[in-house]
Amino acid sequence: MGVEELQRRIEGKVTTATDAGYGQLRREMNWNQLTPPRYPQLIVQVASELDVVKAVRFARTHGMKIAVRGGGHSWIGAALRDESLLIDLGGLKQISIDPEARVAAVQPAVTGRDLNNQLAHYGLAFPVGHCPSVPLSGFLLNGGLGFNSNSWGPACFSLEAAKVVTADGHMIVVNHEQHPDLFWAIRGAGPGFFAVAIQYFLKLYKAPRAITTSSYYYPLQRIEEVGAWAGSVARQMPSEVELNMFVVPAPPALTEQCQISNGFVGLLSATAFVDTPQEALATLSLLETCPVAPECLRTEVNQPTLLAALLDKSGRLWPERHRYLADTLWSNSPPAQVLGTVRDYFLHAPSPKSVAVCSFSTGVAGNSASLPEAAFSMTAGTLLLCYAIWEHPEDDAVNAVWHRETITALDPFAMGHYVGETDIASHPARAEKSFAPTNWQRLQAVRRTYDPDALFTGFSAHTI
Repeated sequence: MGVEELQRRIEGKVTTATDAGYGQLRREMNWNQLTPPRYPQLIVQVASELDVVKAVRFARTHGMKIAVRGGGHSWIGAALRDESLLIDLGGLKQISIDPEARVAAVQPAVTGRDLNNQLAHYGLAFPVGHCPSVPLSGFLLNGGLGFNSNSWGPACFSLEAAKVVTADGHMIVVNHEQHPDLFWAIRGAGPGFFAVAIQYFLKLYKAPRAITTSSYYYPLQRIEEVGAWAGSVARQMPSEVELNMFVVPAPPALTEQCQISNGFVGLLSATAFVDTPQEALATLSLLETCPVAPECLRTEVNQPTLLAALLDKSGRLWPERHRYLADTLWSNSPPAQVLGTVRDYFLHAPSPKSVAVCSFSTGVAGNSASLPEAAFSMTAGTLLLCYAIWEHPEDDAVNAVWHRETITALDPFAMGHYVGETDIASHPARAEKSFAPTNWQRLQAVRRTYDPDALFTGFSAHTI
């Protein structure tokens, strides 16, 4: 079967590297405007689950590697692989909710905002990603560090089953009883997953009725002290609190005061996912005891909010139609050391839009709690995420140098990485370091069982 026959057999669209619209379509496959110079041979935009089966079988018959695009939010453009057949799942956006069973069946291109909007009608919630336009597919495959993840856990642990198309072109359901090894892998394998996930069955939660946020803007020069204090009290906060230290562009009202810090400000933010205002007030009052509190430039305390509003607020930190470089590290090093390093580099960041986030593990158990059986297996006391964000191609070089130098300076603090947002394109070893050693070995073994011919591109350094 040739390309023309494949096009006749599927509902979607096949585009070859020689077609007139290929260049624009290839760029559209990546949300990040910094599109890597990698060129699929075919792009198959599927319109149904059956289209996926036919595309996989075509690739196997013709000896082509398969790459999969769930929504295009991979910072490194993992779906773009040279000489591959790229299966674009962007058209699969159906949602079905059973409010009584608290289960949702979603297709891969459903975004966190789409799912949250529908769940809100039933008073339900799911730990969707902080960036509202992130589709669930890559988010879940990577582990899914979404809202309230200290309490609800990484989103992949709320995955109860999935429908996938395997390397031999069969459509199967995986869960704890059926194909348990493949179900183990789908929960955290990230771009190394060796099948196409076409539907997810998600465990839902009762939506907290009194989500409340307190925010404290500090001079960037004091971020070490604030971070050290936040790290010391994180375990005193219940797991229902999301505690983060940001380095962000100063809001307009603080622009003049933050000129000395290159326009950036430190933002300590805590969100309580609780059911009553009294719980929120009692929980968040701990932030008032920070010894640096008298130096706050601005406070926004005990602000009731909705998950939709939190998504909108986060979305402003990661604007669309921009160019990005991103990397992450799990760390048990003193937060003051990590954040002090971040501060030193943001003082000369070339772009005023760049952002860093230090997320603290809250709750008595914290990161010492045992994780469920899944590929996702790397965690620590803090997760540091650093993003260079800019708009114009002429600024690529200076931002690339700054981001590389910043991450190099932070690397000594890393005990591992979050596979969904680490640069395995530039640093292939980061893939293995995103898993516990035994989980990495098991992942390779499960792949050899389900994809013995390495049909899926996976983590392979020479194809990314």
